[in-house]
Amino acid sequence: MPLARLRYFNEVVRTGSIREAAERLHVAPSAISRQIRTLEQEFGLPLFERHARGVVPTTAGELYADYARAALLDLERINSEMDDLKGLRRGHVRICSVEGVVANGLTQALAAFRTRFAGVSFNLTIMGAELVIAAVRNGECDIGISFTSNPEPGVRYAARIRDPLCAIMAPGYPLAARPQVAFQELVSHPLAVPPKGFGIRTLLDARCRSAKLTMRPVLETNSIEAMRGFARTGSGIAFLPRLTVRREIEAGLAVALPLTDRDLQQATVDLCVLEGRRLPSAVDGFLSHLKQVLPTLR
Repeated sequence: MPLARLRYFNEVVRTGSIREAAERLHVAPSAISRQIRTLEQEFGLPLFERHARGVVPTTAGELYADYARAALLDLERINSEMDDLKGLRRGHVRICSVEGVVANGLTQALAAFRTRFAGVSFNLTIMGAELVIAAVRNGECDIGISFTSNPEPGVRYAARIRDPLCAIMAPGYPLAARPQVAFQELVSHPLAVPPKGFGIRTLLDARCRSAKLTMRPVLETNSIEAMRGFARTGSGIAFLPRLTVRREIEAGLAVALPLTDRDLQQATVDLCVLEGRRLPSAVDGFLSHLKQVLPTLR
């Protein structure tokens, strides 16, 4: 199967639009349409349903999309292994990560890895936890880094690094001198939390249900930096894993009180990869590096 045809098809499925796929691949829309028509003639089945807003794969199209995605990922692995045989130590690693891990762990891990393997390049995209898992499943990244994510078909946890939720607050906040605190003592305070659908919020909502508590946050945001700032300025309390506020703690700008609630101690930093995929050498090497480095930074 021509490589260009696989790439064209995969990009149309990803974008849901022949025109957008053409723009991303820097080819004419007619070239993509022609390849899709050729495929449909060969299979004798429509691969896309055409709508006013774009295209959606049919059942046959979804089947071929799985094949195209797997073939392209396998090609990346083969190219990486060929580079290793040449002794070039090259490679490219695509990462999708939640925001909180980046400044306080991931960038440090990247820097340490590149001191040993300077020929490896990276692409890093920041997104919410649910989108991270979808990106792994769709082959849009090699490694997904998420907080307390839900299991998804086709996605494998390469590692789940325990990083319990803490109550984050300014050093001068009334509770800051406590060695630990229970969640029920905090619900009456001004709180900053992520929106529903985020792993941290799922844990907090589950705790509210089990303890019959009502949480009325004054700040709901998908920005980890906004939550850190809310706590750092003394505005109230944020709930975050310790890793996300490591720099603030070391600088004396925030404290992280352990929570006594056992179910809130189950938070994890999740390293996710596509189930059944043989990872390229550079990806596999960096994944092993992350498994070693992140627990020490926590």
